[in-house]
Formats: sequence, structure tokens, C-alpha cells
Amino acid sequence: MGKVNLNFSKIVNKNKKFQKQAESLAREKFETSKDNFLENFDNHPITKEIEAGASGTNISRTLNGIGNLFSFIGFYKDDNPIGQLRNLLNKKFIFKKRNIGEKVQFSIEYPTLDKIKAETPLPWEGGKSWVAGIERGISGLGNYIYKTFSEGRSQEGLQSKNKIRGNAYKPTKYMSDLINKFIKEAK
Repeated sequence: MGKVNLNFSKIVNKNKKFQKQAESLAREKFETSKDNFLENFDNHPITKEIEAGASGTNISRTLNGIGNLFSFIGFYKDDNPIGQLRNLLNKKFIFKKRNIGEKVQFSIEYPTLDKIKAETPLPWEGGKSWVAGIERGISGLGNYIYKTFSEGRSQEGLQSKNKIRGNAYKPTKYMSDLINKFIKEAK
């Protein structure tokens, strides 16, 4: 878990009324920052593309317009990777208040990229994360065929044994970018 401390001046820490008002402002800042993060997540082209499922289009342009991330990554047709990721994100944002003597400290915990990677395994290769793959690259685009294929996991794509094109996957900042924006806003 990452953490952002929201510190207040000594005058706030000495006065209970100020502490209550500071807590209210800190909670409001937390809720606004979290809501903005989730809105940015929901509106991100990668989120929208994967959420569209196996028949979506490559709006993120990570695959040079070929097929879509859902079938390229190899999710099963009925998988809901974005719903699972959204649930994880919702659970990992936490507002905390700590009393240290007469002082009060507020902090915001948020999901780190490492935590997200640990919870987003590739469907065909344990130990690797599809979120990490989005950011670093996923091999196999040269062998990827986007077509209805009932035996495949997504039923809309397959990997050929032979290379059929020279295109490469285009790595794209995704969760790391969203987390960095959150941190800046929360501070």
C-alpha cells in the first residue's frame, strides 16, 4: 500500500474544533481524489477496450488497430478483468486518522502498482500480470489472429505458430499514470 500523509499546522493540532474541521476537509479531499481516480480509470481507453470484451475494437491503439486487448491478452469469454480490478481498487483506498498525543494525523492509503500487478495475473501465464504487460509490452502480436475461433479462451482470437506480421505491441502507461495523478492530487 502506498500512503500520503495529510499534515496540518500546530494550531490545528492544539484545537479540537480545528481538528474536526481538518478531518472533514481531509476526508473530503480523500473522497474527491478517489472519485477522480476511479473516473479516470473508467474513462481510460485501455479500461474501455478491455471492458468491451472479445468483440471490442482497439481504441487504445496498442495493437496497431488489430483486434482488441481482451482477445489478445487471452481472457476467457466470460471473464470480467476490469470489474475485478475496479473492485480491488475500491477496497484499497483507505482514509486513516491517527491521534499522536495531542496531535492528529490523517493519511490516505492507495493501491500500489506492485499490489495491482500481484492481483492481475495473465490468464495463460501465472506469475505475470496483464497490467504490467499493458505498460511494458506483451509478446505475440506478430502471431495474433483476430477472428472467431470457438476453441479459444475469448473465442475471438488465437495465436498462430507462425509469425504472420511484423507489428509489435505498443507499451502504454496505464495504472502507473493513474496512480501518479492520484498522488499529485491527494498531496
